Amino acid sequence: MINEDNMYILSKKELKASGAYKFKDGDIVICETYYVNIKFGRFKRASMLTTVNKRYEIKNLPMEKHPQYIRSFIEKLSKEDEFRFSETI
Repeated sequence: MINEDNMYILSKKELKASGAYKFKDGDIVICETYYVNIKFGRFKRASMLTTVNKRYEIKNLPMEKHPQYIRSFIEKLSKEDEFRFSETI
């Protein structure tokens, strides 16, 4: 992982092992040809405001166009959140 201020460059393997919860609001994660702009809003988890862009296209990709490994990265829960979520079910 390479870190420049609030911009992180991760390999696909590093991205799969990580989760958006490890980053701060406004951080940008770059993986291959994708930019992920992390937004939490008022929530503890990355929210629906998190956007994904392709490197050579400036427009935001709709959710159904996100690669599955990026969607999993955004939706991944921390261990304590997983525990809390499993208690409520």
